[in-house]
Order: sequence, then C-alpha cells, then structure tokens
Amino acid sequence: MTEFLAQLAVLAVALLVIGFVLHAALAPHYQFMIKIRAGEPKVLHGKVSAEFLDRIREVCSELNITTGWIGGVKRGSTIALRFSRNFPPSSQQRLRNAWFSP
Repeated sequence: MTEFLAQLAVLAVALLVIGFVLHAALAPHYQFMIKIRAGEPKVLHGKVSAEFLDRIREVCSELNITTGWIGGVKRGSTIALRFSRNFPPSSQQRLRNAWFSP
C-alpha cells in the first residue's frame, strides 16, 4: 500500500510539473501591458504611442471605465490587443481601429 502511495505522489508531482511547463509555454507573452486605474491608463511595460494612450483615456472617460487592462500579444507580424472584461466589445473595436490606423 505504501508503494502505491509513493507512486501516486510521484505521478502527482510529475503532472504538476508538466502542467506548469505547458502553462508557461502556452500563456500569452505580452509585448506591452497597460493598466487602467481611476480611468487613467499607465504603461506597465513595453511601449505604446501617446496618441494611443489618449484614445484609451477618451474611451475610458466616455464609458466610465475606471479599472482594467489592455495588453498586446504578438501574432505573426502584428500585435493583437487583449482586453479585460471591463471593456465592452464596441470599445474594444474602437481601440483596435485606433491601434491599427496609421
């Protein structure tokens, strides 16, 4: 019985390690991260233009979004935007349009 429990413990540890490695490999790697606090966007890491931050500020003000985040994930040769659930779909599209406009 103790041999079975030892094998079970080894299996559990192995599954945890495999799960951690898979999570680290599959989790999105953000090129930039913007945190919204009190309606004000702040770049935590990476770089974005001042114009894009202004557009985020506008959207947050218009829709009374006070908290949340926006991140950029590399997808091929472009960066796709990811949003916290605080941003409704219409505001996400507005910000995607601002992000991709020259």
